[in-house]
Amino acid sequence: MIYQNPQLLFGLFAIAIPIIIHLFNFRKHEKVYFSSIRFLDEVKLKNNKKRNIKNLLILASRIIAIAFLVLAFAKPYKPVNKEEKSIKNVFIYIDNSLSMDAISDKGRLLDIAKNKSEDIINSYESSSSFYLLTNNFSTNYPLNKEDISQKITELETNGNIRSIVEILNEKKLISKNRDHIYILSDLQEETIRIDEILDTNDIIHIIPIQTTNNNNVSIDSVWIEGPILLKNRNQDVYLRVTNFDNTKKQIPITLEVNNKIKIKQLLNFTEKKEEEFKFSFNLDSNINICKVSIQDYPIVFDNELHFNLIRNNKIKVTSIVDFNQENYLLNLYRNDTINYDFEEKNSNNLNYQKLLNRDVIIVKENKELSSGLIETLYSFIKKGGSLVIIPPTDLSSPSHNNLLDKFNIYPFLLKDTNAYLINKLHENHPLFESVFDGEIKNVELPEISYHYTQKNGSKSIKQPIISLENNNQFLSHYNYDKGNIYLFNTPINTTVTNFKKHALFVPVFLNIANRSINPTLIYNTISSNNYFISKNNNKGVFNLKNEKIDIIPNCRSINGQTRYYTNNFIQKSGQYKLYDNQKIIDFIAYNYDSNESQLKNTSIEKIKNITNENIKLIEKNKDVSKFIKSTFSDIHYWKSCLIISLLFFGIEILLLKLIKT
Repeated sequence: MIYQNPQLLFGLFAIAIPIIIHLFNFRKHEKVYFSSIRFLDEVKLKNNKKRNIKNLLILASRIIAIAFLVLAFAKPYKPVNKEEKSIKNVFIYIDNSLSMDAISDKGRLLDIAKNKSEDIINSYESSSSFYLLTNNFSTNYPLNKEDISQKITELETNGNIRSIVEILNEKKLISKNRDHIYILSDLQEETIRIDEILDTNDIIHIIPIQTTNNNNVSIDSVWIEGPILLKNRNQDVYLRVTNFDNTKKQIPITLEVNNKIKIKQLLNFTEKKEEEFKFSFNLDSNINICKVSIQDYPIVFDNELHFNLIRNNKIKVTSIVDFNQENYLLNLYRNDTINYDFEEKNSNNLNYQKLLNRDVIIVKENKELSSGLIETLYSFIKKGGSLVIIPPTDLSSPSHNNLLDKFNIYPFLLKDTNAYLINKLHENHPLFESVFDGEIKNVELPEISYHYTQKNGSKSIKQPIISLENNNQFLSHYNYDKGNIYLFNTPINTTVTNFKKHALFVPVFLNIANRSINPTLIYNTISSNNYFISKNNNKGVFNLKNEKIDIIPNCRSINGQTRYYTNNFIQKSGQYKLYDNQKIIDFIAYNYDSNESQLKNTSIEKIKNITNENIKLIEKNKDVSKFIKSTFSDIHYWKSCLIISLLFFGIEILLLKLIKT
């Protein structure tokens, strides 16, 4: 115990005053004459005992009252640790993820967190420096009490999600000192991951803001199969919806395309489960702005999902041929001029620069490949193109093996002149995706009259697509850098094989072309360090905007892609347009992260398991202000001393008034 005014303790000598008064009774006695006192002896004895007890009680009351009055003026207090008292930085993290919109018996979780944060602020001195951390990570400068209160009042939920590790790392970027950190969150297990908390020198207070009502139905994801949208075909859209409640539910769902309702139906849930639904419809136009929505309460942030179905430009396919070759590829691609831009070029008349701008190049049974063409094809693959190599009937020139060597593919060795059947289709390869309906049984496959052998294994990543009955390959897929190489081990003209007349021929070559286009995301998810990829990569100043926001994203070229970083400015789900000056060049859909759709709070017992001297838990029923003051403030006792002093002065008065002697 320490006294703020220890010199006043000399006032305790005043205790001697009531003692002296009681030892020497200075009260004057008045004589009363009686004719006989023989009847007063017994009364006198009883009154003396009563008076002695009363005097002792009065004496004790006066001593205690004076002693505590002196202590009150001396101001006793219990100091906190000097190191704790020297801490001036106070970090308040308010979880403003969308799950904080949930309702508890005391109101919206975010509003409860705001009120508790005000109690935290008011528990500190005005000289403290306050920092507000939210999922935006936007405020990294100190605030006074008024400024941080204003920012807390303006705070609203958004789609960003942070883990406990990210929160502490952000704090370290601002201050490396030992500071006070308050975490106010519903502590969702899937997102904040409280069990990953690191050893820290900071003093962390965890304040759970939770609700017991975790029932929810959410739209988790929407996707299409295949990398591109083709014209004149029905589009299949797949939807995943999850019911996190065990109760029976009937949920209305609506699919809108370009603000027109395409599909409206009821989804029936009888138990807690995840279900996939398939919608098939015809696209109205090249640009299709879509939204799928359900009706479910009280959690509503995951009730709708925005996506765009935008048809691709024509796929550019070039076939490099010698004179007088069969035109089986020409007939294939020219039958679909809506989706494919096909051209057949003679090997003696090539514009190498234009080849680099194509999506697919087919080297079709050329007798010899020039060194310039080989270098161009190498650059084409490095850029991310798709190359199909079909060897000629006469493989006397080493140029084809020179080309294979550029991509670390083992060269052609000998010509195996034995006839073989194709006996195995590797159905798991992406080329066969959605080609077959069910198992392949009793299908007559093509045959070949000869093929070129290769050394077993590969220096590059190799995936078999079609195999022969001797386990050699008819068609293989290689990945090199950013590109794809499809290698046939035999010519495919009619003198060697009947493959081009078989039903396999069409899906193989069409899917090679279709998969040459990088899959386009039909929507983006709001998250930290978020970026989107646009199909238009021209250099310039771009604007991404809708009715409420207009931002200029930063462009970076990474792995051959131009990424447009939104710098955490996208906070709301919905549709956005990408402008180049005044021209709309793309449509970008953003949705909230569905990780918080399953509302599963971290249990209090789990939090208690990680608490220690630096990590403390402030439970639901505790008064935040009292807890902080008792933990980090000097404990002053002068008010208690003054109350006790006044209490015993009152007791003295009652003794004097009520007890008659």
